[in-house]
Amino acid sequence: MTTGDKTMMKMKKRAFVTTALVAALTAAGLGSAQAQQTFKLTIASSHPTTLPWVGLMSTLFVPEVNKRVEALGKGYKIEWKEAYGGQLYKMNATLTSVGSGIADIGWVFANLEAAKMPLTQFATVTPFATGDVRTLLQVANEMNEKVPALKAEWDRNNLVFLGASGVDTYHLFTKTPISTYADLNGKKLSAPGALGLWLKGSGAVPVDGSLTSYYTDIQTGVSEGTISIATGILPSKVYEVAPYVTTVDIGALYNGGMAMNKDSFGALPPEVQKIVKDVGLEYSRVLGDTLMQRYEAALKAIGEQGAKQAVPVKIAPMAPGEREKWAKTMPNIAADWAKANASRGPSAQIVKTYLEELRKRGAKPLRDWDKEL
Repeated sequence: MTTGDKTMMKMKKRAFVTTALVAALTAAGLGSAQAQQTFKLTIASSHPTTLPWVGLMSTLFVPEVNKRVEALGKGYKIEWKEAYGGQLYKMNATLTSVGSGIADIGWVFANLEAAKMPLTQFATVTPFATGDVRTLLQVANEMNEKVPALKAEWDRNNLVFLGASGVDTYHLFTKTPISTYADLNGKKLSAPGALGLWLKGSGAVPVDGSLTSYYTDIQTGVSEGTISIATGILPSKVYEVAPYVTTVDIGALYNGGMAMNKDSFGALPPEVQKIVKDVGLEYSRVLGDTLMQRYEAALKAIGEQGAKQAVPVKIAPMAPGEREKWAKTMPNIAADWAKANASRGPSAQIVKTYLEELRKRGAKPLRDWDKEL
């Protein structure tokens, strides 16, 4: 064998070894930045996509996360299973279902979780604070990031907070007209969880429920109306059984948000974790804008669609001065709440921080709850 032949054999052997090594590394996901790594995630909600805070999970959050993950150029891919409208769990199990991993990401209805997330209820006990849901969500996102006691509530439930959700300002939707604060006396009104507190002192009786139950509850006489939101009443057609709409502007409400199971989050690479959190905040920002745009349109549509029914929809504001009477007559639910939850964290300071941050952004609360603590 000539020297040239020996050299050629060595080169072929070296090439074979190199090729085999590259193949092995690639198979192990180490040899190429483009090696595919797929993460299977389930995203879910108890409520349907016709509601803005659920719809944006599918139309904004999922595609935007996919887009940014692909832009990393690392071969990562997320395979989504989307299950909205109560396919996996109902409204009373949003927290436990995401915390236990039935869904990896889900909308958590914190308003119904006062026992497990007591400090997160700060907006519920400060009604008549602001009708601007954009401002509300900005403050809620900032507080969930900067107030350790609020972060801890998500953490204790095995959740990573992604972005706040909320709803447009609350009004009354009833079977019979409500013009004055005194008209509430004796009425059975549907309200989700802690929102029944808004009826304290009025003589009205709160009936627990949510947008998924209001129509049937009112139709069957379980309640005589509801404190609710135009963007939720429109798609659920509650105005068909509660044609009297009294605009009160009790205020927009922070009601929870998107969260991710902590174990599922921890299994993602750091750069994908960042994307998920960043897009969570983007979801919250867009939700605020969307709700403000849809609010007026929803109220108008309720009037137009309801004009054709047997008992036509009538939309009217509460009589002058009656909204103020409601706000000022209500027991000091913020002070009661702060006292009851003092052992669980800085409840009074949370109320103060919340209202101060709203005022910094131009809000003018009808009642200064923080100054009555």
